[in-house]
Amino acid sequence: MEKRMGLRISPAVAGMLVVMALSDRSGLCALTLFAALLHECGHLLAAGAMGIPLRQLRIDFLGARMEVTGRMLSYGEEWLLCAAGPLTSLCLAALAAPLWSLSPHAQVFSCVSLVLGLLNLLPIRTFDGGRMLESALSACFSARTVRCVLRLSSFLFLFLLWAIAVYALLRAGDGLSLLAFSMSLFLRFFDGEQI
Repeated sequence: MEKRMGLRISPAVAGMLVVMALSDRSGLCALTLFAALLHECGHLLAAGAMGIPLRQLRIDFLGARMEVTGRMLSYGEEWLLCAAGPLTSLCLAALAAPLWSLSPHAQVFSCVSLVLGLLNLLPIRTFDGGRMLESALSACFSARTVRCVLRLSSFLFLFLLWAIAVYALLRAGDGLSLLAFSMSLFLRFFDGEQI
């Protein structure tokens, strides 16, 4: 008998999603959540296509984490699995772009998908891009070297996100959510948590 994959959502994220959904008058929150859901579906479809059995999908503030059952993934499988989400987001952004003139929702969905895909490609440790970099480096270098490179790339790109958020806040008076996001990642980075 085949076991079903479990789903675990952190209580803080569940509460945040409820508040966001109740206060979303523009539809931006709903479109963002839909784009994020499709991004994660890209990962799940890739896992299914490669025959990778999943035990649990955990959702927290940094996105979704898949727990594999039965075996270790090869570096190539890990890389492909991580690339599937951003690739899905970028393809959806491109597919929605021709519909911009027909619907403002298509424009928002396309832009959100583009940002989600590009953001996830950043080489930050627990982002898809960081995990892709880790998989590629692990095939050639020692674990210590891989950790050092990931720590450096995570710091540099977290700093870049923070600098963009500060610039947007000072220049345009917008970007508070990006600033809060980048600061929370920075705090985890300096606390030694796995970001």
